[in-house]
Amino acid sequence: MGSDDGGRDYSLTEIFAIKFVLADIIIIAALLFAGPLYALAITALLVLSVVLVWYLMERSKEKERKREREAAERDTATATTAAEGETDPVTTLQRRYAAGELTEAEFERQLDQLIDANERADEADVETSELSLERS
Repeated sequence: MGSDDGGRDYSLTEIFAIKFVLADIIIIAALLFAGPLYALAITALLVLSVVLVWYLMERSKEKERKREREAAERDTATATTAAEGETDPVTTLQRRYAAGELTEAEFERQLDQLIDANERADEADVETSELSLERS
């Protein structure tokens, strides 16, 4: 709508107002100098151009909304993936058990292994946040 070099961006209402003021001047001049048929033809062209400008503005708004929705979906997917990647091993184990990937015995065995490993890591002053579950 406006220029990309720091110029003013006009709203759709302002564009139509400017266009109608200029159209009035052109139509009056056509009536005075060329006659009513020319004024009528110019009026039809100006109305057509207003409809075209409105259509193009709405189309560009719709494209912008679509880009914003896609960006929001990508951000949500990235945040979800990051959140899933940051879950602790116990939560991962619980999710696998809930999904039916593990039997109750396997779940309890791996949970006991995690607790034992965490206790050993605490005794050795090792940070356990970077450790992950081994799939068996």
